[in-house]
Amino acid sequence: MYIETKRLVLRELLEEEAEVLLEISNDKQVKKYHPAFFENSTLDFIKTAISYFQSNAKIGVKNPEHGFLLAVCLKDTGEVVGVITLNSKKEPPKEWHIGWYFLSRYTGKGYASEAGAAASDYFLEYLSLDYISAGVRVDNPASFRTAQKSGFTLIEKRIPYNAYESCHINDFNAVAHYFSNIPCERANGNWFYFQKLNKNRSIEKNN
Repeated sequence: MYIETKRLVLRELLEEEAEVLLEISNDKQVKKYHPAFFENSTLDFIKTAISYFQSNAKIGVKNPEHGFLLAVCLKDTGEVVGVITLNSKKEPPKEWHIGWYFLSRYTGKGYASEAGAAASDYFLEYLSLDYISAGVRVDNPASFRTAQKSGFTLIEKRIPYNAYESCHINDFNAVAHYFSNIPCERANGNWFYFQKLNKNRSIEKNN
């Protein structure tokens, strides 16, 4: 898998680059807004994770349970400055969700939106998707702008997907009870939900 933009190259992350991914997971901004991203992982665990994603890519797996992990590299130096992830959420609605994680010293340069736009365009076609989603915390204006510059449209404010794990989502009474017993600030949502549509598929359906 290889995606090229004006300043960047997106490709599979290599096992020998595990230390960079560990650094990204421990970056102060990543830990602030995405604390669960490879949380408390060891270098050996990260190497195993990279190997896992590599093996999936080699055999062309498109199973939603596997996902994708791409290195974002500077085209002129080859240096890894961040990663792009794409995963299928198991909780309803089952949809593909993109994420961008960058080292703080490389933020503010437009790399995240350049990579996010290219990766989302690629995966929309590669996986024949109608849309890709992205979630941004309400206290993260930089990621909000990244989503917009990557071609995503704000849809609504919502609570995290995993908030539903504690109740039977197909039971109205269970869901209603759950929301009536959680703090108001959580019920009102703490994520901005974005979508990017596959315009080519929209045109095909209309025709």
